[in-house]
Amino acid sequence: MKLVNMRIVGLTLLIGLVFASCQDIVTYNDGYNDGTASTGVPKISAIYDVGDTACITPLSEGSLEEMLHITGSNLSGVKKVMFNDVEVPLSGIYAKAENAYLQIPRVIPGEVTNKLVYTTELGEITYDFAVNTPELEVDGLYNEFALPGDTVEVNGNYFDLYGFTTDNSGAATITLNNENVTIDSLTSEYMSIIIPKNAPDNAIISFNYIAPGDVQTTKNIPYRQVQTLIWPDLANYSQYGIWGGSGYITDGAATGEPTPLYGSYVRVKGSFSAWSWNNLPCGGFNFSNEDAANNQSDYYFKFEVNSASSSPFYSSTAGYIFQLNGGWYVWNPSSDISFNTYGKWQTIEIPLSNVATAGLSTGWTNFYFILQPSADWSLEHNFTNFRIEKKSF
Repeated sequence: MKLVNMRIVGLTLLIGLVFASCQDIVTYNDGYNDGTASTGVPKISAIYDVGDTACITPLSEGSLEEMLHITGSNLSGVKKVMFNDVEVPLSGIYAKAENAYLQIPRVIPGEVTNKLVYTTELGEITYDFAVNTPELEVDGLYNEFALPGDTVEVNGNYFDLYGFTTDNSGAATITLNNENVTIDSLTSEYMSIIIPKNAPDNAIISFNYIAPGDVQTTKNIPYRQVQTLIWPDLANYSQYGIWGGSGYITDGAATGEPTPLYGSYVRVKGSFSAWSWNNLPCGGFNFSNEDAANNQSDYYFKFEVNSASSSPFYSSTAGYIFQLNGGWYVWNPSSDISFNTYGKWQTIEIPLSNVATAGLSTGWTNFYFILQPSADWSLEHNFTNFRIEKKSF
């Protein structure tokens, strides 16, 4: 009987020990914190770019589409996050109590407050944080002398941010002399437009949009400014006193020649030996723009160029030389990276002061165009519409 009692007592003690052990485990789990639970109003201690993994440099401002890491407390249970008046999609927010990760939306704010408002189930915090909004970049047409009816690329960026759309449903519009222009293609970094078939020369293309702060804004770019041409009628080259290089002038009618943009143009095709001096059209013109002569910094020297796909430019210490009014300028478009227009006409703009190194004055002005390659060169390049044009319209 005593033996039986001792067995019962031993079993009871064993069960008690096991139960006590289970109770210890349960108690430990009840106190476990997985980092997701918040206990009060959110607090932000700092904001970092996600690339700053060591959290060394806190930010007071950011840029559209930048990924941010927010540190603080009680950051979980997010209900809404706002930069200015732009809301961050909840699906793009990953948040625990002490850390949150999100991306600044690619949206232009209507109201700029320079504030981040972070709202959770337990409260809200407003934090000073500016978002740098890029200005719309409209730098001109890829080919400013594109023919009426042609589709042409617009040089610039951030078109999609400012309400430009291919179906004209957005707030932004494009007009040419007050006539609506159709957008053919549009991405975040690319836009092409269709020039109206009845587009006149000497026109202005206007980009009308709303800038941050609900400010109605217009940027103008030139289209076919024939009134600024140095040699508007190159077929009749004798009127420009052209004494050399007339054999390089063509009307573009021969097989394989690019379509003219505005009358005859300069075509340079063949093989040229290193350091040979080749007079392309050299002559002059009557210059009457007194403002350009006195304020060169407000003007560009422009032209269109067309290089065959098999004939890129190469970096040359000499190459193409412009001598304007006795000045000297070497045009070397491949000095940084190889340049080729691949058989398309492209507008080139150079600060006038870079070209007119000897200054300018009204009256008869010499203009010499010269080729002197620093190495043997076989090429097929075309040039047209040399002009002096104001920077802003």
